[in-house]
Amino acid sequence: MAEDTLLQKAGNGLLFNISWLAIISSESVVIAPLVVLVHVTIHQLWIGRGQRELVFIAGCFGFGLLLDQALFAMGVFTLDGQASLAPLWLTCLWPVLATTFDHAFASLQRQLTIAGILGGIGGVMSYYAGTSMSAVDFADPVYGLAIIGALWAALFPAMAAMARLWFHEEENGGEAHLA
Repeated sequence: MAEDTLLQKAGNGLLFNISWLAIISSESVVIAPLVVLVHVTIHQLWIGRGQRELVFIAGCFGFGLLLDQALFAMGVFTLDGQASLAPLWLTCLWPVLATTFDHAFASLQRQLTIAGILGGIGGVMSYYAGTSMSAVDFADPVYGLAIIGALWAALFPAMAAMARLWFHEEENGGEAHLA
């Protein structure tokens, strides 16, 4: 599998950020899925890895759906100040994030410590920005940001490692190895 060019990696990151902003800004159960559809279509036509990547994206979406619901159920987040289920539009962020793991963030697949540091910091920054722009809020900002920081410090390198296993198993002689 050919490695992406720097322009493709940067474009993938830019496309993710545009889609993130559109989803958060819309807070819409209609617009957010349309943004995902457009994002994934552009991604697949430009630099996508075909059906294998679509399965990875779907898996990340399913995991994210469950995680978002768990975070709302545990009281980390509220919607309009009330306990709630996680809104669909919020879960639409997961498939667009999934498109970055073998492209914009591909170099982190072998640098899991750096991925953890970036995940902890980036997760906090992303959720802080998202809550300031939408009806989703932390039930307790200190507790919520601490939970998100710890969660993403573990989750981001785990997802990077999964992407390495999923997309580059041929480098390991067809076997899944992380080391």
